[in-house]
Amino acid sequence: MGKPLKILIVEDQFIEANHLRLMLKKAGHSITGMARSVADAKYYIAQERPELVLLDIFLSGKETGIDLAEILRQDHIPFIYLSANSNEEVLNKAKSTHPYGFLVKPFREKDLLVTIEIAQYHQEHGVESSIRKEQLFQKQLKIMSGKNGTWDERVLNITTALQSLISFDLVMAVFSADDKIPHRALGYARTGLHEYQKIGMEELQNICALKESEVKELQQKSKIETEFAFYNDQDFEKICNKFPIKKVIANAMNMRSNLVLPVPLTLHENGGFYLSFFSRQSNNYGKSDIILCERLQEPLIYAIENVLTRDKKLDQGIISKNAAIEKNTKVSGFEGIIGKSPILLKLFDHIIQVAPADTTVLITGESGTGKESIANSIRQLSPRKNEPFVKINCSALPPSLIESELFGHEKGSFTGATERRIGKFELANNGTLFLDEIGDMPLEMQAKLLRAIQEKEIERVGGNLPIKVNVRIIAATNCNLEKEVAEGRFRLDLYYRLNVFPIQLPPLRERKEDIGLLARHFIAIYSARTGKNVTEISETALKSLLSYQWPGNIRELENLIERSILLAKTDTIEHIPLPVLDEIKVNNTSTEWYFKTIQENEREHIINVLEKCNGRIRGTGGASEILGLPPTTLASRMQKLGIKRSHF
Repeated sequence: MGKPLKILIVEDQFIEANHLRLMLKKAGHSITGMARSVADAKYYIAQERPELVLLDIFLSGKETGIDLAEILRQDHIPFIYLSANSNEEVLNKAKSTHPYGFLVKPFREKDLLVTIEIAQYHQEHGVESSIRKEQLFQKQLKIMSGKNGTWDERVLNITTALQSLISFDLVMAVFSADDKIPHRALGYARTGLHEYQKIGMEELQNICALKESEVKELQQKSKIETEFAFYNDQDFEKICNKFPIKKVIANAMNMRSNLVLPVPLTLHENGGFYLSFFSRQSNNYGKSDIILCERLQEPLIYAIENVLTRDKKLDQGIISKNAAIEKNTKVSGFEGIIGKSPILLKLFDHIIQVAPADTTVLITGESGTGKESIANSIRQLSPRKNEPFVKINCSALPPSLIESELFGHEKGSFTGATERRIGKFELANNGTLFLDEIGDMPLEMQAKLLRAIQEKEIERVGGNLPIKVNVRIIAATNCNLEKEVAEGRFRLDLYYRLNVFPIQLPPLRERKEDIGLLARHFIAIYSARTGKNVTEISETALKSLLSYQWPGNIRELENLIERSILLAKTDTIEHIPLPVLDEIKVNNTSTEWYFKTIQENEREHIINVLEKCNGRIRGTGGASEILGLPPTTLASRMQKLGIKRSHF
């Protein structure tokens, strides 16, 4: 068990609150108070700051537990929800407050204590991780300030060091020595995982389509920023009107939010320096970023003043005409993931952040977006990379076999169990277990999985001895789990236990910048496999790929490229055989009537049902139930009609 905590109970039912108090005191925790309302909770927090809050959602008075959660989050007090309510709207609101756990009433004493232990672990490790990152940043600054180099190189070093702390697509370093020297601005745009393009005067001219004199005029009209600030969406549009250079950059590079980190310099009384971070995400920055910037300011002042003191040729260093510096370091772990779009780079940042920990990860996204590749990258970048990586597809097994597959069975435990079998949990011991299509797991198995994850022990089917296991869980689904919870098909407590670090994969239609790179990647692979000398794709074919909506995502693109290579008559793909159904939708002005066959209607109907079920075949609410067919019959019918996952 973890260390004893000071815990505040916020629960309007006295019997339940008192029962919680007795369980917690028995486990060695101390109780700072038992509040029935948000007002009561605020009073107890003012008297003594708790280390954890157990929080019911529905309380006495007008305010709910979710209202209190917003306050707790701002004050960095961890909290765990207690509720029997699984309404989808309430769940979404609760999720947005980022709780450290969720307990569904009624719950066992062991469930309560394990959930508290998990919350304590994530609170401590989250803080430790942030401290380690900031310490590493300060170390990098110290090394940089002691080395010789151009101003461009130093700004690049600061940029790369900040990437793990602050998310951005562009950072501009703006400096003015005094009132007589014009503003100097040097930036770096992120173009890859560790790749940056220099944005100097010449690049600004090209990007903004302005003359040098016009850029300088805009810089002169934009003041040195001296206050910490963040601007999202509409606030960003308003601030751009006050800072002309920001507006030009935002319009030219499609930036939608901004964070300002001022670095006041004592060496230049009338001048100043600041870092301006831009993101293409509309709500990328918040109060937590301001708090972080406040902590980073002092080490930045020290480092930059040391640099300026060492550099006798400051002005020459600032206006250096060096060629664009690009740091292009290959990082192992991402070899199977192709792309450089901003949304994918942010995904990489999240993977790098979570991989070294043992945190449970939930990967969500449409079919064909590459969830298994992401799981493999997390494993490759983790300390468990040389340990077993065991995969199980929860939708591919009948309910009667899932327990045996996960936990194993003893000889004679059921008909056909002629020998002892080791389950996936034991096979993955000290390594990683990837639970694909977790949303398709039968409800009765979810409780057993939850206990195995929380208690780190399993029992084989037919066995009576607990077996300790040390396994990191990565789960994936194309289902909307919040909807599954709301409709009673997925356990809320299991959802929160898996959703410790969620990673949402974007569909291919939201990262069209990557389609060209992906297409050329698949061309290289399938040209080699088929022995055909196809090396290029025509501009017309590429335009057709960019205009398509990709319901089957990357898997569909891969299949189409493979087919196109087989059909290609030269070394260039001239035409992509996009699905006929899509072409019919595009050419809907045609006056010709087309009567479908019974098989075509059946195929289309099955695809529509599968789309509505998010690709789910088995279980309550699955396609087989809706269609009134056994899952095995439906699978056979799909194979006969040529229905693949890429079609839904």
